[in-house]
Amino acid sequence: MIAAADILSDPSGFAIDKKAITISTAGIVPAIRRYTAERHRYRLAISLTSAIEDKRRRLMPIERKHPLSELLDAARAHAEATRARITLEYVTISGVNVGEDDARALIDRLAGMRVRLNLIDVNDATSRYLPPTAEELARFREWLAPLGQPIVRRYSGGKDVAAACGMLAADQLVRERVRAP
Repeated sequence: MIAAADILSDPSGFAIDKKAITISTAGIVPAIRRYTAERHRYRLAISLTSAIEDKRRRLMPIERKHPLSELLDAARAHAEATRARITLEYVTISGVNVGEDDARALIDRLAGMRVRLNLIDVNDATSRYLPPTAEELARFREWLAPLGQPIVRRYSGGKDVAAACGMLAADQLVRERVRAP
């Protein structure tokens, strides 16, 4: 991924400003620490999806290998080393991770850390998970207000062609289930 970003930012390539390129991870702690040590100038985004360990483990199996406490330590170290806000991606799921307890956990876990919280509606071709209603999302944002950090609802295009965030894997699972005997 770094090689691709290097090509995109190279003056002989596409000459895109390094600060306009974001490297995104589900939370591989050693890679985040290496990325920080190598002092890359690209932005870093980390998929969080829950600040409650048990819930995050169910939603993001990577939690088993790279626990939230270690992930947030690495994120804090990166933010301190770069003196920049770190982007946390939070896939919002109706009735699952947009409650008051979720907001409180985020506020507690992110205290003192400069972040930008990107809220992204879940895109699930299986319909097992649904995006929050406008009311759920508004309440969640109100509960998050004490965080005192930028909270942005990120647009996720591509639903119409099964290419939105989180949709490709789910679409593949649906096709596999249909083919199964």
